[in-house]
Amino acid sequence: MKKLVLAVLILTAGWAAVAAGGRKDTAQDGVVTVNFYAHSDNQAIINELVERFNAKNSGIKVVQHIIANDDYDDKIKVLTAGTSGEMDALWIRTPAQTQQYITNNALVDLTPFAAESGLNLAPIRESSLKGAADSSGKFYGLPTTGSCWMIFYNKDLFDARGLDYPINLTWDQYLDLAKELTYTEGGKKYWGGLCPPWTMNLGASAAGEYLTAPEPMPLTRRYAQVLHRMYVDDKSHPGIAEMSVGTFDITSVFQAGSTYMMIMGDWSFTMETPFTFGVAPLPVFPEAQKEASVGQASYYCIPRNSRHQKEAYQFIEFCTTSAEGTSVYARYKNVPSYSTAEASAEYRKLVTLPGVDYRFSSKVAPEQGSEPYYGSVNEAFIQELQLYLLGEQSLDDCFRKFFALRREVISSF
Repeated sequence: MKKLVLAVLILTAGWAAVAAGGRKDTAQDGVVTVNFYAHSDNQAIINELVERFNAKNSGIKVVQHIIANDDYDDKIKVLTAGTSGEMDALWIRTPAQTQQYITNNALVDLTPFAAESGLNLAPIRESSLKGAADSSGKFYGLPTTGSCWMIFYNKDLFDARGLDYPINLTWDQYLDLAKELTYTEGGKKYWGGLCPPWTMNLGASAAGEYLTAPEPMPLTRRYAQVLHRMYVDDKSHPGIAEMSVGTFDITSVFQAGSTYMMIMGDWSFTMETPFTFGVAPLPVFPEAQKEASVGQASYYCIPRNSRHQKEAYQFIEFCTTSAEGTSVYARYKNVPSYSTAEASAEYRKLVTLPGVDYRFSSKVAPEQGSEPYYGSVNEAFIQELQLYLLGEQSLDDCFRKFFALRREVISSF
C-alpha cells in the first residue's frame, strides 16, 4: 500500500514544481514565513484565521495556499513526499489519511511542542486526538472541527400530521416510522427518509463495531440489513441506483420539502430551507448507549520536511485551541474539536434550530477506525455492500467477499 502512494507521487510530481514556483520563504526583514496549505471549501475560515494570527505575531507571517477541494488530497501527497520544505503546515481531511501519513513517517511529532507551550490536551485526548496519535501516545495533528451524525427532520411536515418528533429512536423504530411516512399524495411523492451511501456501517460504528472487528461482525451485518430495508424492502428512502444518478443531491432533495427525515452530519445545520427543520439524535441499536453517534475530525499537521516547524506549530495551536481561533470556526457554524467557552457561546448564538442541544449531548465516537489501512478496508466494504443492496449478490456472499478483500488489504501493509 505504501508503494501505491509512491506511484501516485511519481505520476503527479510535475505539479510540485509548479507549486514550488509560487512559494514564499523567509523574508529579508527576518520575519519567518509559514506556508500553510488548505482546501478551498474552508477558504473563508482560513482567510480569517491567517489574518488574526498575523496581526498578533509580528515575527511570523503565515501565507495561505488554497487548493481546490477535489484536487487537494492528491496534491498534498506530492508535497509531503518532497524534500524542498516548501510546505510548513497543512490540513488533512480524515483520521485514516492522517494515520497513513504517520505510518509513512511524513509528519512531525507534535508532543514536544505541546509540552513546551503547556497546552492542556485533556479536552481532546480521549476523543478526536486519537485519530492523529500512534500507539505510543505521540500525536501528529491538532483536530480542527468535529462532526456528528444526526436525524434532520422537517418540523412542518411532522406538525401538519400531529406527529411526535423522531427523538431517541432505535433503528427498528426509525424504519417503521419512515415506512409509515412514505406515500404519494396529489401526485407528489413523500419520502420517509434520506440516508447517504457514504458511511455504510454507520449504525455499527456508533455501537462500537468497526470494519476491522473480528468476524462475523454481527452489528455491521445488522446495519446492512437496515440499509436493505430502507432502500429495497420498504422503499422508504431513495435507493442506491437512484442516488447514483449524477444530478441527485441528497441535501437538495430534503430542502425541496417533501421528505420527513434525513440522516446527515451536523455540517448541514447551515442549510437554508423554506420550512422549519429540527435535529434529533441518530437512531441506535439497543446495544449502543442512548444518543450514541459518530463523527470525524480533520487535522492541522506539520510535514516532516517543514523548514519552520516551531512557527508552524504556533499557528496551528492558535487556530485549533485558542479562544480566538476556535471562535472563528464557530462563527462559520462549525463545532471546534477543542471546546472553549467563547466558541461555544458564539456557536449557540448563531445556531438556534430545534434540537441543537442534542449535538452537544450526543456521545460521539470516531466514524472510522484509526488503522492506516482503514480507508482501503472501507472502500472494499462499500464495494461489496452496494452489490448486495443492488440485488447482485446475497448478504452472505457480500460478507464472505469482504472478509477476503480485508485480509488482502491488511496483508499488504
